[in-house]
Formats: sequence, C-alpha cells, structure tokens
Amino acid sequence: MPPEKRPPANGIDLLAIAAHPDDAELAIGGTLLVAKERGLRTAVVDLTRGELSSRGDPSTRLAETAAATALLGLDHRENLDLGDGTIRDRDDARIALVGAIRRLRPRVVLAPWRDDLHPDHAGAGELAYRSFYLTGIRLFAPGGAPAYRPAQLGYYMGHTPFEPSVVVDISAVWERKLELVRAYGSQFHRPGVSRPPTKISRPDFVAFLEGRAREHGVRAGVTFGEPIRWQDPPAVADPVSWIVGEGLG
Repeated sequence: MPPEKRPPANGIDLLAIAAHPDDAELAIGGTLLVAKERGLRTAVVDLTRGELSSRGDPSTRLAETAAATALLGLDHRENLDLGDGTIRDRDDARIALVGAIRRLRPRVVLAPWRDDLHPDHAGAGELAYRSFYLTGIRLFAPGGAPAYRPAQLGYYMGHTPFEPSVVVDISAVWERKLELVRAYGSQFHRPGVSRPPTKISRPDFVAFLEGRAREHGVRAGVTFGEPIRWQDPPAVADPVSWIVGEGLG
C-alpha cells in the first residue's frame, strides 16, 4: 500500500469511519465519490485491517484497499489497527479515534449504524458516537492535536436497515461505485473459486446492493441513493434552499 498522505492543513470535509477496509466503499462509496466530484476533501479511517476475514489474506487486502483508495481519490486514509473482531467503545479506542478526528478536523463524520448486525460495525458506530463528544473536550487525551468537534455525525447502512434522515443521490457515479466493489475481489463471489462463504460472497450480493440503492433512490426521486441517518437534526437557516439546492444534505 502506498504511504499514507498527510491530511490537508485546513482539514477534511467528509470523514468516513469504517470497521474494516471495504466497509466504507460498500456502504457509502457513492457518497464519497459525489463529495469528491463537488471538490470536497474526503478521508477514510479504517479501525482494523480485516485480519479475521474468512476470504483473502493480509497482503491481498492491502492491495485491494490501495486500489479502492485510488478510485475514490481520497485526500487521506489511515488505519488505527484496533484489532478485528474486538471493536467496541473502550478507552484505548476512544483515544485513538479522538486523536484521528482532531488531526483531520472533518466537518462531517459518517460511521456505521450503531445497531448493525455485525458486532464490529455496531461497535464502530458506538465508538464514533462516544468519541464525537470527547473530541471537543480540551482536557481529554491532551498532548496531540487541539480539541475540535465536527459539525455533524451521521450513520451509514450496513447489514441492518434504518429509516434515513437523508438520501444521497449517487446516480451519476453508480458505475464507479461498482468499480469500488470489484476492487475488493477477494471478498466476493467468483465462479469456480471455492472459498469459505460469507454474507457478502453470495452470488447475488451485488444485486442486493443495487436493489438497496434503487429502493432508497426511488424514495428520494432519483435512480440510485445511499441512506444516511443524522445523530442529531441539522440546523438550517433556509429549509427551501437546503432541500432544493445541491449538496450532501
């Protein structure tokens, strides 16, 4: 994997927190692509290296993550290496994630839904929720980057559905989203290749992703969409422009 880039001096616009490499791409890869097309600065912080994965191996996962990172055009990506299968809200994990958020200074943070079926996904969402407040507490974990709290925390959908606050229109980047999925080839179905089965290695998994994107898209009046649920309702000065104008919601 190429050396990790230094984050922009003036911070990141959109930060995705992921329990494993490939989580952000599968769940909100289109959102990250749309944000980049709009000139926003994007980043991903992976919490583990996916070392317990039933398919692939560490070197393959590194290469796949590098390929997906290039496709996304991320301004920054790093891995906190907190241990696959152990992600939960604990002190050392809080300190690590708070430190990353303070260094990156994102305006908006997206994390896995806190009630997801996968324990690491749910743990990552809970960790993000608890760490979000602590990022602005000056005396918590001092000695690194100064205290800073992003404007908003939101959640993206993994295994378990939720009622979204907003749907991001990813219609224009849908084919590129599929490229992100294909970048993680070791994790998905390949005809004639015998590997341990997983939830995402089913032959119909890509069709499932498309069905979910179409379902949320049609609710929002577009072809393909990715759902986001805000932790707290955002304050807006002009609700008409917020709805009619362009943006991530």
